[in-house]
Amino acid sequence: MSTVQAAVRSSLTVRVVAGALSWLAAAGRTSLVGRFFIALAGILGRVGGDSVLFGLSHAGSRPLGRSDHPWSVLALARPYLWLRDRLPAVPGSPPATALGEGRWMLLVGSGCLGLGLGRLVFLATQGVVTVNELGMALTAPHLCWVAPALLLVVGALILVAGHRLPWALPVSAAVRAARTVGLAVVEGVPAKDRGVRCESGTTRRPAAVWLGILLAVAGGVAAGLVPGSGTVLIVVLIAVLALVVLVFWRPEVLLLGLAAFPWLDWGARATLGGLGPAWDDALLLVSAALLVWSVLYLRRARLWTIPVLLPAILAFVAAIGSVVVREVPGDVGVFAARIIFQPLLFYFIGFLFPKGRRWVQWTVAIFMLASVTLALHGLYQYVTGAPMPASWVDVREVDIATRAYSIIENPNGLGAFLLMGALISLSLALARGLPAIQRGAMAAACLVQLGGVAVTFSRGAWVGLAIGLVALLILSYRRYLVPLVAAGVVVWFAAPAQFSNRLVFAFSSTYIAKSMTAGRLLVWGMALENIAAHPLFGLGLGTFGGTAAVRFGYGRLWVDNFYLQLGAEGGLILLVLFLWVLLRGAKGLVKAHGLAADPYMRALAAGTFGAFMAVAGANLTASVWETLVVGVGFWFLAGLVTSAVLHREETT
Repeated sequence: MSTVQAAVRSSLTVRVVAGALSWLAAAGRTSLVGRFFIALAGILGRVGGDSVLFGLSHAGSRPLGRSDHPWSVLALARPYLWLRDRLPAVPGSPPATALGEGRWMLLVGSGCLGLGLGRLVFLATQGVVTVNELGMALTAPHLCWVAPALLLVVGALILVAGHRLPWALPVSAAVRAARTVGLAVVEGVPAKDRGVRCESGTTRRPAAVWLGILLAVAGGVAAGLVPGSGTVLIVVLIAVLALVVLVFWRPEVLLLGLAAFPWLDWGARATLGGLGPAWDDALLLVSAALLVWSVLYLRRARLWTIPVLLPAILAFVAAIGSVVVREVPGDVGVFAARIIFQPLLFYFIGFLFPKGRRWVQWTVAIFMLASVTLALHGLYQYVTGAPMPASWVDVREVDIATRAYSIIENPNGLGAFLLMGALISLSLALARGLPAIQRGAMAAACLVQLGGVAVTFSRGAWVGLAIGLVALLILSYRRYLVPLVAAGVVVWFAAPAQFSNRLVFAFSSTYIAKSMTAGRLLVWGMALENIAAHPLFGLGLGTFGGTAAVRFGYGRLWVDNFYLQLGAEGGLILLVLFLWVLLRGAKGLVKAHGLAADPYMRALAAGTFGAFMAVAGANLTASVWETLVVGVGFWFLAGLVTSAVLHREETT
């Protein structure tokens, strides 16, 4: 590698470029114009750093107390502290390890044992089916005994080895290898959390564990005795019940589900039928209940001041004002307000939920896994030519066979979601101080996600990627700015023609003429005219150019610019307050990056800030915040990462 580096550094091209850059930098520093801008940047930096609006000295989070807060915060803090002091706390606390000392494996083993036993009893009493539904003889009907026998053996082995599993699992080769790449959170079980060992080497299990084992065996037997698909239904119901108990015992588990929100949302809407559209509302209600449970009863978390709370409340009031003043029908106003503010609630979940460092790592790992699988699915769609609506490309773009959309069913939404994973994985790959294997895994994930962004052919996502990259590098990796420019030039000339043509076509006279007739430029002009005509409260929330307007028949044209749409529908008051929310969120991430005490959290904060800026930039040409999975991922990650650093004493 050193020979290659020496050859590159000694090449004529590198020496010429390096000399030219050095000359330009020196000329800029010594010229009058250069010195003026350097001085201006220094003055603006000091002024901005000390200001309330742009400075970081006021960007932070403090636990709620009975004093040293503004009166508006004390109005919330004092009732909360009064309740906390008077409500009884749940005795005891869960073990410090993320896997609960491995006792969950005993329950899994008990369930497998009971299911296998019940299925064997069912086959013994009912007999083996030897023909199928058509009356034809089955080739090997007695193979149906194999699966329940395996379940019985596996369950028995887990129970027999159960007292050794809590101690063997954390130091196993598989867990150690996973921890190396940052995908495991299992550590050695602290001595204070280990059970009382008997002299025989076993561990005394609490009565609750024995009760859980008996219930798991009984549930498994009951499921095995049910014929047909009823077994699956009972197993699912038991699993759901166990999950409910688990999240009330360990509320952090909910963070893992939110990290995989796109797949969770897709599965819920595909399987719950008429209840599917309301599942996200139920998720928010459960989250609120879990937060109250964690803060007031488990005492596993405290309430903190939240950077975006004040502007978010004011923005919501402004949105309601737009609906009332412009006399928007209630169903339209509620639907439009939900699109804007429902994803924002996930910032509060990520910010306030109890979390340890290992839970943050697990959450980020699952988010990466969800993002990579979406990217792979999108790449598969592109390679196989998945069908798409003809309106997604111009009739002149004949070289684009399809645009990837995956389960999000929107290429702009898929591109925006993949931006977040790509920039976080890139930041972790560039971070010094992390293991080489982890950095390599993150680099591979980044390449897959960038490939997914590319095949969406979303110009908004590409623009957002450029903005996010620049923001990420300026914040934490300035040494890579020049290589980034060079890499951009190489990619531009090396990429297949359909990608460059897609971007260039947006600036062609043909596209501009068409866009001014019945496209983005036309609607952007209409939005600006509406803002000028109704600057305070707009036309009314949900009545121009967004999902709500199309759904309720106010128009068929999309603004494809979230900020212009918000200004046209809700007025400049709502737009300015929403921008204030974004500014507060971005400042929190920058503050977290500056306070991070280790390479992982610093890289995570930088990557999340880049993702934040990328999605905010993508909304300049497409209202991707109206895609639920994008909004949830955007706000959830921002709240999670900001609090993970600012609340250091709770996340160690």
